[in-house]
Amino acid sequence: MDYQSGAVSPIESIQKGWDIIKNDYWVFFGMTAVSVVILIVASLIIGFINNIITGAIAAVFGMAVSNAGDVAKASSVIIPQLISLVISIFTNIIVATVSGALFCGIYSALSRKANTGVVEFGDLFTGFEKIQACLIVAVVTSLIGFVVGIVMLLGGAAVGVGAFSAGMLIQNGKLNPALIGGVLVAAFIFMLISLIINLIITALTMFVYPLIGERNLAGIEAILLSIKSGFSNIIGLVLLVILTFLMAIGGALACLVGILFVAPIIYAAYFAAYQSVFGPMRGGGFQNPPPPPSF
Repeated sequence: MDYQSGAVSPIESIQKGWDIIKNDYWVFFGMTAVSVVILIVASLIIGFINNIITGAIAAVFGMAVSNAGDVAKASSVIIPQLISLVISIFTNIIVATVSGALFCGIYSALSRKANTGVVEFGDLFTGFEKIQACLIVAVVTSLIGFVVGIVMLLGGAAVGVGAFSAGMLIQNGKLNPALIGGVLVAAFIFMLISLIINLIITALTMFVYPLIGERNLAGIEAILLSIKSGFSNIIGLVLLVILTFLMAIGGALACLVGILFVAPIIYAAYFAAYQSVFGPMRGGGFQNPPPPPSF
């Protein structure tokens, strides 16, 4: 599939996105609000089940090692947490699959609105027709996020434990201010690097769900094409992510409720950027082509 390079203008994407939804803003607001409610309920249910399983495992291990040594007791605390972490991979996949289907529905609605001028609230649930592709995306992104999170967690823990165990933070029985400052600077740099990585990942995967929702691409195909086109438009996409992040913060300042009012504009801005890169759907995607002229 062909795409344009350097085609994303952050300000223009936000303006075009608003032009797409402004006449049906409250329909997209309703889609966003319902999506949030569905995801919150799904997360609470799955989290509750996860806690029950982890609690039961911890209780069994606690009873089994009640009369054992310190190592066994320490293991009874760590092992349930590791099991909980493994279970969380599957729970995250479930939530990510549902959220992906809802995102596909929103982008399908945006596509229909942009191409035909018509949108219905029920378009939100058309994304569940692409649930298989959303599941593949959820599995890939969850596993990558899990591996990256474990590596970063172990790296940070190793540095912290090493510093304390070597007594580096204590000098003459007192805390070493210079070294503490160095640790804080290192932590700040670590957080900054993490933020930059998240920005780049968000930019490179921005088109995954629009490609699935509008072009019916398979999960892996959508991921690879989104990454390729994202690299060709990385500067504009990163700036767009930063601007929309600031918009979300502004909405959050309004007692968090403001995020719901800003979210439809953010989705529309991402869709407008997607259209700038891939172009509009030929034939509108929702209309049958006209019959040939009579002889």
